[in-house]
Amino acid sequence: METHGRKRIKGIIIAAAATGLVVIVAAMFVIVRYTPTKEKMSGYKYFDIDKNTDKVLVMIDGESYPDTGINIDGRLYLPQEFIADNINVGFYYDKESDATLYSDTSYIYAFKKNQNDYSDDTGKIYTMDYSVIRDVDGECFIAWDYVAERTDCEYQYASEPDRLNVTLKSEAKQCVTAGKKTAVRYRGGIKSPVLEYVSKGDRLEYVDDIDEWIKVTTVSGYTGYVKKSEVSDTFEYVREQKAVEEHNFLLKNEKITLAWFQVSGTAGNSSIDNNMSTISGVNVIAPTWYSVTDESGNMSSYASADFVSKMHQRGIDVWALVSDFDTNVDFAQLYSSKAARTNMVNKLVGEAKSYGFDGINLDYENIKSAYAKDYLQFVRELSVACERNGIVLSTDNYKPEAYNRCYNLKEQSKFVDYVIVMAYDEHYAGTDAGSVASLPFVKEAVEDTVQLVGKEHVIAGIPFYTRIWTTTDGNTTSRAVGMQAAINQLNSDGQVALWNDDCGQYVASYTVGSSTRQIWFEEEKSIEAKMQVIQQENTAGVACWKLGLEKSAVWSVISQYNK
Repeated sequence: METHGRKRIKGIIIAAAATGLVVIVAAMFVIVRYTPTKEKMSGYKYFDIDKNTDKVLVMIDGESYPDTGINIDGRLYLPQEFIADNINVGFYYDKESDATLYSDTSYIYAFKKNQNDYSDDTGKIYTMDYSVIRDVDGECFIAWDYVAERTDCEYQYASEPDRLNVTLKSEAKQCVTAGKKTAVRYRGGIKSPVLEYVSKGDRLEYVDDIDEWIKVTTVSGYTGYVKKSEVSDTFEYVREQKAVEEHNFLLKNEKITLAWFQVSGTAGNSSIDNNMSTISGVNVIAPTWYSVTDESGNMSSYASADFVSKMHQRGIDVWALVSDFDTNVDFAQLYSSKAARTNMVNKLVGEAKSYGFDGINLDYENIKSAYAKDYLQFVRELSVACERNGIVLSTDNYKPEAYNRCYNLKEQSKFVDYVIVMAYDEHYAGTDAGSVASLPFVKEAVEDTVQLVGKEHVIAGIPFYTRIWTTTDGNTTSRAVGMQAAINQLNSDGQVALWNDDCGQYVASYTVGSSTRQIWFEEEKSIEAKMQVIQQENTAGVACWKLGLEKSAVWSVISQYNK
């Protein structure tokens, strides 16, 4: 009996032990299953970076550029060309002087490689406690600290791997903040490895909702997942824009009504007298006086002090136009040469002081992407000289499109007083028949330019001409004529034009013999439709190409809206 009892007790003990073991195992299972892992994913693995690299990963608005930066003496440097292409186009490498140039609207600074001293264009010497420019295997690198001070951006350093995360875009983003110290995980789920721990109050960019998890991007560049319960509701965040030194813009206190005046020789200046009796409201005349003639930056000139005096007596400013229409000039060589750029600057500023004109109008219409950065540097250099001498600087530009993005209107607007958008040549010689400047085309041109540079700097260019299109046997040709000449052609043909609301113009299409003739007219009503658009955008004014092609009645229309 006693032995049997002991066996029974032993059985109970075993059973209890077994039960306890089951409980322990179950508890361990629960703990293992429901306890978040603390395993960290290597940043090198996440970003696919070689752990042994000595280069720095750069991220810009979500785009990654591995092996881009380099640390020198504890300071981050980035390639000059990379900076100009992706971060700040203002940092320009001048091959002729083997120096990096940077303009802050008042001075042009020149930085030599591996030197702590640098100079401005007046000869003044400055000293830094580090070299802004370093030579690395023959390549020019710029200190990020210097770039960041002069760039409107947010940025964050991080390590493992060494990386720089830069935010240039200033659009509103949806964000959340961490409610406590929170793990950002590679995937949604507590067993997914940790990318980074963020602290209470840290801002995370919201990407997506995934059940109980939210996909986010951290300021250090990781994109992963956090528990929805551990972050705030989404809110709109706009990064604070960094104030950068602005050009001392020479803007008129009144709306500008500019008329381009085409002359082909000094004798042509006197013909302005024939136009003055019919125009009204014009406060700026831009005569076509200068044209670049060679790669050294020399120019032809039709400038006239008498012309300037006549205009000033009438209260009209003179902005001398300079063009780049000479196809024999190697413009790539011209703009890339510091000596040639300096020659152009000195010529134009010197002529302005000599003849007394008030502004310079750059009508450079042949800029190619291959030398666009060189052209922009010329604009900066001319701008600095104009500011010092109280000369208004304006540039003529096409309607913004992908193909002409190299003109970089945003960069131009940092330095020039006015950006003139040529809201015409929608159709031109060599294209199919169509309007020179339909209302939708004008509207889009003005709106897109305002969005890029700000309404206070935009002057809307409109045409005083139209094209008479003739199609014979499938071959289309055209000739540009003034307003009245187009009307005379219609009357001579015994035809009538009908108003088209879609294009905001009178339109005529009819048969003449074996040919089809088409005309999209410019006259008072079409000009009024354009001026309504310009008024709605509240631009700095209007520019008209060209004086002498208009009907006198359009001036009262322009004055009605441009005030």
